Amino acid sequence: MPIPAGSDKPTEQPPNGGTRELEPMEVDLGRIVLIGTVLFAIAAVILLPMQSTLTNAGHGRWPWIAVSGAGLGLLGLLYVKRRDRAIAQDAASRADAPSAD
Repeated sequence: MPIPAGSDKPTEQPPNGGTRELEPMEVDLGRIVLIGTVLFAIAAVILLPMQSTLTNAGHGRWPWIAVSGAGLGLLGLLYVKRRDRAIAQDAASRADAPSAD
């Protein structure tokens, strides 16, 4: 929205013509994957005893979807741990390397 002439309100536009460099958000991926894995595991524990009832109602796949989600979540946790370790090693090697300036 253009600001009317004579207004003393500052604009939100950066001085480089309207583009702004965005930094990626830092999030704790391990915690996010862990929460999802735990929720799928809880769903599996709740749904597996009711499998015959769910099968009779036409929802026999639900327990196995929950088991699959928990299993894939465990694989995701391993991946995130390896990724975080690799990022930390890369940051440490960049900090130790002399600058080329």
